[in-house]
Amino acid sequence: MNKLTLYSSEVNSRLTFIAELIFHDLLGFEITLTSNQELFAASNGVRINYSKNQDLSGYHIIPSNLLFEADIRHVDIGLGKDWNATPTLILDQDIHLDVLASSFYLVSRYEEYLPFRQDAHERFPATESCLYQLGLLSRPIVNEWAIHLKTALQAMYPEMSSTSRTFEYLSTIDIDQAWKYRNKGFLRSFGGFVRDVVNGSWQDVKDRMSVMTNQKADPFYNFDWQDHVHEKYKTIVNYFIQIGKRGKFDKNTDASNAKFQSCINRLNDRYTIGIHPSYRSNYQHALVGQEHQLLENIVAQDIAHSRQHFLMHKMPDTYIRLDGIGIRQDHTMGYSTHLGFRAGIAAPFRFFDLTTNEVTNLELIPFCCMDITPLHYMNQSPNQAVTTIVELMEQVKNVGGLFVSLWHNESMSEDGRWRGWSTVYSQMVEHAYTLTADDEK
Repeated sequence: MNKLTLYSSEVNSRLTFIAELIFHDLLGFEITLTSNQELFAASNGVRINYSKNQDLSGYHIIPSNLLFEADIRHVDIGLGKDWNATPTLILDQDIHLDVLASSFYLVSRYEEYLPFRQDAHERFPATESCLYQLGLLSRPIVNEWAIHLKTALQAMYPEMSSTSRTFEYLSTIDIDQAWKYRNKGFLRSFGGFVRDVVNGSWQDVKDRMSVMTNQKADPFYNFDWQDHVHEKYKTIVNYFIQIGKRGKFDKNTDASNAKFQSCINRLNDRYTIGIHPSYRSNYQHALVGQEHQLLENIVAQDIAHSRQHFLMHKMPDTYIRLDGIGIRQDHTMGYSTHLGFRAGIAAPFRFFDLTTNEVTNLELIPFCCMDITPLHYMNQSPNQAVTTIVELMEQVKNVGGLFVSLWHNESMSEDGRWRGWSTVYSQMVEHAYTLTADDEK
């Protein structure tokens, strides 16, 4: 028995979105929502009473107001009582846990529609989030609640069955610069050489000359090594390629360069690739579609995946633009400064636009681990970083979640500040392979 019927006095888009995510996507039920008490009473399988009517049968969740509102307002968020040793959230000082409304608040990114203190790039900082402020950012809390909900339902309906998610790993890699020295054009290469000399960066001068005279390989172009790691550990990988015009924060090789196009097609032959919209496109919005079309022209196929360069992102505008140009999966949902779960969940979910109260076809793939975080923001050594990442991955494994990492080809270069960090990547991928193999036994 894996059928589940949820009764509510009102069935609307907010409730439908979060109920399908929790009960279908995470817990594997065939779900029906109804506002008809007679149909609910006559239904077979698991019954959820999501109303204030305590006389109805089924597992009772006392609803808060959030899912039955149409506007966006300030919501007081606080810690509730632990649920099987898992912290819970309460909304507007309600004494009851409403797992559906709490999950909706996090997954819809409700707080990012409200006023907040921006960082230097006008982004929503991790420190502004309720999960950070309550000490829960490092936990896939929505997945944990779903598991506890399943346990409670199992106690009431011992004959029930469902197919919950199992652990998965996805490696995502951004190509901000395919080469450190090569294929930049004469003026850029000469300017870089002069800058290194003026700054007294003699190791860079030496490395640049060695690469440009074919005495050594360009450190950023390490895709053969990546292929070896990915083949060894059967890793699923998505690459995101920045092809916008050069600017202060956009420094890749020009998209017209034949060797860069060959590199793009090389990756496309082996993996899934997506667009990495330029920093500038966040202010010149027409560039998003132009860069997307350019990448499609280079590989002669549709491009349906995207991640924002610098994780530049504004709710809901960024997602609306991406949806409008045909993107079907976006991978921006995460932080560079902190490890953890921006939306509180380690699983894909669809973008719900709170301004229209409509769910869209755009799927969001949240990442929880970025290369720069342990290196720069946590000041960890490679060995420390491996321990930290493995611990985070184990949490995701325990809830049958999706662990997504964000790396760069630069961070696998063994160059400069990244010396020793290719091992972090390979050990992370190896551990994910081990956990996935455990599930398959």
